[in-house]
Amino acid sequence: VMPSSPGDAKGLLMESIIDPNPVIYIEHRWLHNMEGTVPSGDFFIPLGKAKVIENGRDLTIVGTSIFVPEAIRAIKYLNKENINAELIDLRTVRPIDYDTIIQSVRKTKRLLVLDIGAKTGSIAGEIIAEVASSIGNSLISNPERICLPDFSVPTSFGLTKDFYPDFRNIVSKVY
Repeated sequence: VMPSSPGDAKGLLMESIIDPNPVIYIEHRWLHNMEGTVPSGDFFIPLGKAKVIENGRDLTIVGTSIFVPEAIRAIKYLNKENINAELIDLRTVRPIDYDTIIQSVRKTKRLLVLDIGAKTGSIAGEIIAEVASSIGNSLISNPERICLPDFSVPTSFGLTKDFYPDFRNIVSKVY
């Protein structure tokens, strides 16, 4: 489970608690200061169901965790350039909601996957493989991904400021 907003953090945590299976709940530290609406009372978000954050026609962007707010920033910029992207917040990585992803990619015919893990052995690679094997012949460009580099996360600010991709990397990948 990988929430991207305060409301999702609550809903996914509540669902994780009642789920009869073991659940790994991954919360990115950069989201801890995020402000947003959190529903009161019992609030549950089903595991394995992605959420379409933005509807679009030109490109499907699939992201999780901290990459969702970064994708929202990128989409605002892309809209000014007349590029209309659809954003899917994956929310959970097992199970992956391939139905939502494939339905979107059938419409846009392009795919960019954002993953907070390293590129090798990534969730992004699994999503691209599934899309390519399901509807690859209908894509008008190769699926792309933005992941972390294949080496350890640096600990000093001086090194981390260029380590993590952000909305600028997303915009440049689209162009």
